[in-house]
Amino acid sequence: MQYSWLPQERREVRIREKPPLVISLQRYARLQANACQADKEQQRQRQQQRQLYEEQLRLGGEELLRRFGGRKLCPTAEEQCRRAQQQQQAEQQLAKQRALEESDAVQREEQLRQRQRIEKAQQLLEQLRPGPRELHCAKQQSQVLRGIIAQRQMQAQFAAAAEQQRTLDRRNYSEQVLNGLEEAQLRLQERRQQLGQHKRDLLKSIEQRQQERSAAKAEQLELARQERQRNELQLKQQLDKERAEQAAKLQQRRQHTLASLEAAEQRRQQMQLLDKVELAICELHNEAKAKLDGLKIDLAKQRVQRRLQRNEQLAKELAPRLHYSAGEDQLRHERQLAEMRRAHSVEQQTARQRRQQMKAERLAMQRSEQEQAEAAKRQAEAQRRDDMDRRVQNELIHVQFKRQQRQEQLRRQHELRAQLDKQEQLRRNEEARPTTNYNRLAQLECLREDAQFMEYAYRLMTEAQAKGCPLRPFVRVLDQYKSQNRIGAEVRIPRHLITKLSMGRRTKGDSSPQQGKETMDQAANEEEEYKRKIEQNLKKIEALLLAESKLKDEPKN
Repeated sequence: MQYSWLPQERREVRIREKPPLVISLQRYARLQANACQADKEQQRQRQQQRQLYEEQLRLGGEELLRRFGGRKLCPTAEEQCRRAQQQQQAEQQLAKQRALEESDAVQREEQLRQRQRIEKAQQLLEQLRPGPRELHCAKQQSQVLRGIIAQRQMQAQFAAAAEQQRTLDRRNYSEQVLNGLEEAQLRLQERRQQLGQHKRDLLKSIEQRQQERSAAKAEQLELARQERQRNELQLKQQLDKERAEQAAKLQQRRQHTLASLEAAEQRRQQMQLLDKVELAICELHNEAKAKLDGLKIDLAKQRVQRRLQRNEQLAKELAPRLHYSAGEDQLRHERQLAEMRRAHSVEQQTARQRRQQMKAERLAMQRSEQEQAEAAKRQAEAQRRDDMDRRVQNELIHVQFKRQQRQEQLRRQHELRAQLDKQEQLRRNEEARPTTNYNRLAQLECLREDAQFMEYAYRLMTEAQAKGCPLRPFVRVLDQYKSQNRIGAEVRIPRHLITKLSMGRRTKGDSSPQQGKETMDQAANEEEEYKRKIEQNLKKIEALLLAESKLKDEPKN
């Protein structure tokens, strides 16, 4: 489990490689055409420029011919081609020079941006080390404390101003209340006088209104009585009139009822007479129809009898020629049968031809559909083969890309391994040197970091004091750093750990190492320089803290 207050381990950034892009041949052709579009456009512009130059030369030559009387002063086609070629070469050389200049400028800008990014990254790495990072946190805390202190001061000032305003408001309110009481008493006295006068006037007006109201009420009562009498008289007249009208309407309705009854009786009698007449007519009609049917039957019998008699007479007359008519009838029947058979055979042949034609059309349609299906199948098979070839080609491209990517990765690994081997060899060579003291170098590196930390802390504290921020967070970080790195602490070795053996130490009779002595002197000078810088920065920081404490004590005194 990781805790937020512990320094977190930096995670290695893993860049996920993008999958290879697989495109079709048509899209590759379109991309290639679009990529060459600029060259084609430039070539077209050069062609247009060349045509324009040739047209200008032709017009100029014609003008010279007109001016100089037909003498040939125009350049030949070879000279024109040579000039155009020289001009094209000059343009190409100029374009190459411009491209080289642009590429150099782009490369210089890229190198400048790369250097700037490297410097920013180095500064960021320098600031993100444990010490400067904590100082940055202290800087942020100091700014937050400055805001809190400023807010508290503003709140205190606002509270004092509000209290002063409340005191002034209370004084003004008390004065206003006293003045208001005096004015209210005066207004109340005037109001009482006005109310007394108004009350007397109201009593007089009330008495007058009562007298007027009583007179008006008596007059209204008299008018109401007269109106009531007039209304009663009108109501009585209206009732008498309505009664007379109702009696007349009732008499009229009775007469209408009697007349309607008489008319209904007459209609009933008429209907009875009509029914009797209709029954008599129906009986007569039925009797006449029965007689007519009997006559029709008799006439039909007579007609059939006459036809039979005529047929018998015709048979007697035609008996001698019966065998001739039978042969003719036989021949006629045979001719009719032959015609019927022939007509039937023609119909069958027509139907057979129609069926064969329909069958041929159906077979042709089936054959065309089968050919279309086979063509579609062949096309689908060709499309499938094309897709398979394209897929195989894409897979080959993917495999080649993966192989190149793997080779590039192996090359980078080999280069990195060679670089690491070289660094390891250099480290081993450095360790094999007898005059190198890595413990001493580590101590000097720690002192250098301590000096840089103190200088950076002093710079941040100076900026914070200039902005009015408190220095308490910086003091806490400094104390923590000093306690962790044992700055200002004296290293004391217990007496029982001090040895008097000469093993590993130079004694009398040993050879004096010149190079080791120079290295030790240089390291000692560097150590003294770092310690001096640390002490100076600590003194400056103490001076800043003392100045801050004096500024805090001044308002209290």
